[in-house]
Amino acid sequence: MARRGYYAVQNGRSNGVFDSWDECRSQVNGYNGAVYKKFNTLAEAQAFSGSGKSDTGYGSNTTFPNGDRGSSSYGSNPTSYRERSPRSSSGSYGSLRSYNGDRKFSYATEHNRKPQNFTSSQKEHYNRASRGSTTNSGGQKFYAVKSSNPNVADQVFETWADCQRYVAGKGGLSYRKVASKSDAVDFINGSSSKDYHHIGIQEREFTQRYKKNNASNATIEQCNVYCDGSALSNGQSNSRAGYGVYFANGQEDNISEPLTSGAPTNNRAEILAVSSALDIIWHNLSEKESLVKYQIKTDSEYVSKLLNDRYMGYDEKKMKELPNGDLVKPLIQKYAKVKKFYEVNESSFGDAKFRIDWVKGHAGDAGNEMADELARQGACRA
Repeated sequence: MARRGYYAVQNGRSNGVFDSWDECRSQVNGYNGAVYKKFNTLAEAQAFSGSGKSDTGYGSNTTFPNGDRGSSSYGSNPTSYRERSPRSSSGSYGSLRSYNGDRKFSYATEHNRKPQNFTSSQKEHYNRASRGSTTNSGGQKFYAVKSSNPNVADQVFETWADCQRYVAGKGGLSYRKVASKSDAVDFINGSSSKDYHHIGIQEREFTQRYKKNNASNATIEQCNVYCDGSALSNGQSNSRAGYGVYFANGQEDNISEPLTSGAPTNNRAEILAVSSALDIIWHNLSEKESLVKYQIKTDSEYVSKLLNDRYMGYDEKKMKELPNGDLVKPLIQKYAKVKKFYEVNESSFGDAKFRIDWVKGHAGDAGNEMADELARQGACRA
């Protein structure tokens, strides 16, 4: 097993400590003058990210874990990186998750490249200011990009051209034109006034029933949950489908099942994979009272976009009209339940929103490959 590292960003889209290279990379790739470094301990990483100085030097080129190239200095200290990139002239807003679980929003302009960061605890103040200063002033619009791809940061742009350039060639992104910065923040955060309606319960009753009294210093386990569907001979008369779910930290919860109702299509299998994962997650959280922060990962852009933003504009009539509506409605209900569970228990789990991560299929992700194999096994039994 590879030794765990901590990735400290001293100068990037957001400064702080991140526990994976992918999270760190999204803060520094393309950021002019980015300074970042990997450490073996959290204390060292925190000290570096907040020190305001760097012992980083330029040396021989090194290939990073994702295949990018940059500069690295060698010696007794941990590997450090500094990245140079062309300066962008367009204003943009970005959001991301830092090591402490806060969600931050940043805005950089041509004249001030240092982002102004807002944690989610400051969101309401930010929204009030935004509504007063930038709500459709002079017909101005904003373009919000919401990412289900953990390697790509959320962004808000002031021009459609900048938005187009950002999303081109990237998977797992949704985008929308909105009237204000606060609307953009709501879109990115996945705020929905209809969640309790989808669940079929009043907010007060849900909170009373499911809010836990966990100690604030309780240890929270992290668990990635990979979901996949498989359709053998998809679209043909002899098609068979199945779905698989792989729990990285608890394989006793793994699922491998054939698709037994409806058309044996890949989309139905993908929906059922995530729906079944949510069943297990909800049981573990609400019945077993597990202190686990689950992260669902799927290679289905259809499912990730559906749950991260599209369902928020759906009413009962719209859901009935959707393809696979018999599966979509319960899927949305289950997702909203888990999402709201984490929200009412943010004192225990942190205020990072529960979302669905999109991962590229058949790209070497071990968890995705495991889910794919479980799905294939299920399809073979159909």
